[in-house]
Amino acid sequence: MVVKREKRRRLVNCSAFADSRIRKLLRQLQTHKSSWAFREPVYVKDVHDYYHVIKNPMDLQMVETKIIERRYQQLVEFIGDITKIFENCYQYSLYDPKGSPSHHDATSLESFLVPKIQLLRSSMSN
Repeated sequence: MVVKREKRRRLVNCSAFADSRIRKLLRQLQTHKSSWAFREPVYVKDVHDYYHVIKNPMDLQMVETKIIERRYQQLVEFIGDITKIFENCYQYSLYDPKGSPSHHDATSLESFLVPKIQLLRSSMSN
């Protein structure tokens, strides 16, 4: 039981965020061709009702700031923020009767991310 706890701590240890693997993953997301809509906060003048629908916005710029400021205490928090980007996109797509043009991009970026997160978790558990 004690061994499992120690292993679990290594998996989510805050010091891992100083590791270049996290920044590398974020950079890969930011430069991915499908990330254009998620790199910066949504601008009200572009999507006037976005903040009426989405109450907890998240974008890759905000994630980068949190990494730099070491605000993530656990890996799951980082993954949660990245996942929130996709959830917000899917939620807004359901609300908008015309559909969101970024829905396809979110699906593509999420598909790119999933195996990368699995590799990251695996490398952090060793």
